[in-house]
Amino acid sequence: MIGLCLSDPHPDRAGDGCPVRTLSAARYAGRYRLVDFMLSNMVNSKIYSIGMILNSHYQSLIGHIGMGKDWDLARKSGGVMFFPPYYADDRRSVNNELDGPLQRAAEHLAEQKTEFLVLADSSIVYNMDYRKAFEAHKKSGADITAVYTKKKITPGERENTVSFDLTENGRVSGVGLAPPNAGTINVSLGAYIMHKRHFIQLTAGEKNCGMLRFSRVLLANALDRLDVNSYEFKGYSAHICSVETFFHYNLDIMDVDNRNALFDFEGRQIFTNRRDSLPAKYGKNAEIKNSLVADGCQIDGTVINSTICRNVKIAQGAVIKNCVLQDDTVVEKNATLDCIITDNSVLISENRSMMGYRTYPVYIERGRVI
Repeated sequence: MIGLCLSDPHPDRAGDGCPVRTLSAARYAGRYRLVDFMLSNMVNSKIYSIGMILNSHYQSLIGHIGMGKDWDLARKSGGVMFFPPYYADDRRSVNNELDGPLQRAAEHLAEQKTEFLVLADSSIVYNMDYRKAFEAHKKSGADITAVYTKKKITPGERENTVSFDLTENGRVSGVGLAPPNAGTINVSLGAYIMHKRHFIQLTAGEKNCGMLRFSRVLLANALDRLDVNSYEFKGYSAHICSVETFFHYNLDIMDVDNRNALFDFEGRQIFTNRRDSLPAKYGKNAEIKNSLVADGCQIDGTVINSTICRNVKIAQGAVIKNCVLQDDTVVEKNATLDCIITDNSVLISENRSMMGYRTYPVYIERGRVI
């Protein structure tokens, strides 16, 4: 099989609406990026040829993946291939100048000998062996198999979550947004197994599209002519599609059952870009409770129920509660943070105090000095 990722076309926006990075490159659980889970799922499923369809603000994503060495994708045959947009005229806007990376990817697929592909969304976190779904796909005789899970979703996910209506024999009869105030529903994991000709037919005329459009528009409109089967995934999953869900699931993963259901689940590891940083260093006055602390950190203060990414420094007397501090954040002496998200290289000055809420965390932009 071939792997193909529809990188989210809308950049992750936070704070005053300034584009930061494509959603695929957002951080998760301290040392990982969202794209790590999609790449690891494919490699663990023996898929070593993967195409990444990009849209904008993808520099961080390409820098993170590189040649794909950390996922065993630095190969003479196969490996990871990027399909970014090209611009023919700098005088026009970006939206008018996209040359169709989706179509270039489709042309690449048509030239490959492999017949089947896994189309995946890199903003949804889970640990799965696609080979099991592929076996179910072949057995069913369907044109497309959609991977889903049964769960309740958070309010922050509803506008970007696709749900399926299923018949008694597991066929997909309807595709739409998750209904408001719904209980347990059939939630799409943004993963589809199909013959490459079906993908090429569905996306004909599309320059670029995200998984939301593929599911709700392209696939939904084809249900009357294509046989779409479903495959239920029963493990842990997290759909990160907004600042609120980013905050929620970065704290949710501190539950030991959730971690065990995601990392090294059934012997399948999650790989990421290794930086060979020094281990985290804890001062004699450091106090850590129910938190994830990545490598390269220096902790001399108090950290409670928080996710601390790489190379973060927390000075003596500082108190961090219910926070997600991203790479190279510095928190000086006696500062207090509660329900705060910092982007990279943020400086929280001495004696500063900031507080958000679980349902409305405060986001601090990259490089800001508070």
